Amino acid sequence: MQNTSLGTAPGQTHLPQTGVTRPLGTTGSVLPELAEAPARERKWWRHPAFIVSIALTFVALAGAVAWFVISALNDDSVAVSGLSLSVDGGNAHLDWSGPDAAYSVYAVHGDGESTDLTQWVTGTEAWLPAALGIYENDTCFVVRPTATSGDVSLDASTLGSQRAQSACVADAAS
Repeated sequence: MQNTSLGTAPGQTHLPQTGVTRPLGTTGSVLPELAEAPARERKWWRHPAFIVSIALTFVALAGAVAWFVISALNDDSVAVSGLSLSVDGGNAHLDWSGPDAAYSVYAVHGDGESTDLTQWVTGTEAWLPAALGIYENDTCFVVRPTATSGDVSLDASTLGSQRAQSACVADAAS
């Protein structure tokens, strides 16, 4: 067997020989033996499945709350129907039909000015005492769902779009 000298050609780095020759073969492993790592159990709250389920629960609850809020604010099923106005002893009584919801009552005077009378609403009726002077013979009342926004008007198309109705004191049965 002939020894080959490494690094002796021109332009190559010289590699000195130490005299100790390592035989080729599988006498030892080049990688160290790894000791078996002890298995660590995850805490139940750090398990990925638990974390994902908690995150999805929060997303579902947030979606449900948002849906309830939006549906409550945009409930198209709330509409005023069958509005009647009677004036008895000078006191006006407004009565209407509709689901159990919040309603607003406005007095629209002859000059077009409107006054909010929502504080007098109880369920689907409102009693307006004459002693307060909040209405006259040229006053009309508009009843609409509280969630409705926009200007108060006696125009039929506006009342229809707001799911509202109106009644005038001049037309009321005494």
